[in-house]
Amino acid sequence: MKSNTKTLWNRNFTLLWLGSAQSRVGTALYIVALTYLVLDLTGNAKYTAITLAVAAIPYLFSPLAGALVDRLDMKKYLVVGDILRGVGMLVICLLGWYDHLSITVIYGVSFSLGVVGVIYAPAFGSLLPRLVPKTEVGRANALNNMNAEIAILFGFAVGGIFVAWLGTLTAIFINSLSFFIMSIFLGMIHFPIREQKTKNNTGIWIDIRQGFTYLLSSKMLLMVPIIFGLTKIAYTPLEALMPLKMKQLEAGSKEFGIFFALITVGSLLISTYVSKYGKSLNPTRYTTFGLFIMGLAIYGTAISSTIIIVYISAICFGVGSSLVGISNMTYVQTEVDDEYRGRVFGSFGVIEQAGLPASLALIGILIEAVNLETILYALAGLLFVTLVIWNIMSRKATEESRTINQAATKNE
Repeated sequence: MKSNTKTLWNRNFTLLWLGSAQSRVGTALYIVALTYLVLDLTGNAKYTAITLAVAAIPYLFSPLAGALVDRLDMKKYLVVGDILRGVGMLVICLLGWYDHLSITVIYGVSFSLGVVGVIYAPAFGSLLPRLVPKTEVGRANALNNMNAEIAILFGFAVGGIFVAWLGTLTAIFINSLSFFIMSIFLGMIHFPIREQKTKNNTGIWIDIRQGFTYLLSSKMLLMVPIIFGLTKIAYTPLEALMPLKMKQLEAGSKEFGIFFALITVGSLLISTYVSKYGKSLNPTRYTTFGLFIMGLAIYGTAISSTIIIVYISAICFGVGSSLVGISNMTYVQTEVDDEYRGRVFGSFGVIEQAGLPASLALIGILIEAVNLETILYALAGLLFVTLVIWNIMSRKATEESRTINQAATKNE
């Protein structure tokens, strides 16, 4: 993979970073506003969950989106896509202002936004390593992760106040503006030409199959979406489990909110560190550290008898999950051939999400059957087992690479 840029903070990356930062703040405001808007419309919180589920359905087709990313010049599609997403937000606002908004309309707009949005993850994952030098990809991912965490902290912290002050529709209108602004930023970015080692004369379904074949060709590469998925499986149940832990410690919703805020703080701290000192980041080593810290954090939460230990564990979990995320993203972006990168990222979407519904259902059953500590021990154990498998595979990959290099040296 070649890069046409010599510095990290070049014009293209700066535009992408700034555009993403403001768009993520808008999205955080939107999530808060949508929650209360749906509740006001229906009087039932379950419809918020349904709305989010409807928006997530198109992500089942992320391999198709990844194949399109590898086929097409994505700039115009991303620009038009953000304009369409901004229009979708405006539709909700206009219908709401004129008292014609219904939950069916919100479902329709949410699904449409999901259809448009499914292409962005593989597109940005494929684009970023073409905007910065290869040695700076790790720092670039850390900076992206950092602005995401800041947006979450700011968006959710201010979002509730903002919605209460100006109303849900005004917050959604601001999100529409953030999409329009992002489209302008994308239009100003120069998209470097993608390297093509082979001519693309195949059908779209063959492209998708090639993406999965490429992913399956490397055990290390296949481990990446599995690790991403396990990270989500370790994090998501905490939303259901931590109220039980807080009850044990005679704490409540305030402490619950602080716990998750501290996870974000931990993630932000390590993202800031890597963004400054993570040049030529070693993804294998950082993933190992991250999985270990995450497992230790969940174990610490399980055995803790004071809220302070729980808070420390939350910060550690954020540190570990951020290390894993940045390292794995960097590994894929630096090791996968440019012409396959979109399809690989598209394949990740399905693999990452595959086990999440089943794991959440299992957690729901286990909460009734066993005590809280047992579930947390199991989650920690799952991360430690993953750590062992990752280490075994990475060592084998290193030995194979060393053998190949030695053979090449002898032939010379």
